[in-house]
Amino acid sequence: MSSLKKLDKAKLLLHQHLPIILKTINFEPKLARIHVILRDNVQIFIRHNNYGEYSYTIVFSKTELDRCRYDNYDDRWEVYSRPHHFHSRKRLEAISSKMTGNPDHGIPLLCKIIQSGVIYEIK
Repeated sequence: MSSLKKLDKAKLLLHQHLPIILKTINFEPKLARIHVILRDNVQIFIRHNNYGEYSYTIVFSKTELDRCRYDNYDDRWEVYSRPHHFHSRKRLEAISSKMTGNPDHGIPLLCKIIQSGVIYEIK
């Protein structure tokens, strides 16, 4: 599936799973991303490219490392889900991730994590 088709699917799933807390959602095909703003002004950037790489980044503020990200852009992290990994809020290291880059699986999971509030916690 092409990156634009994955992003189009992700946009549809975001509308389905986060209707109440979505403030804006912008599909930016030239940047190969979706930019989401939630009602609490948290921003989410969803990227897919045509090489099977993806990232789901949640930005809480402009403060350094006040973000978390699921991605597979680099293969240097020693985690069992390699190359898929998760960068926790306020941390540099990575841990294993259940994300795979498939929007049919990843976007509903991401929405569930956001709705649970656990992603907002700093560990």
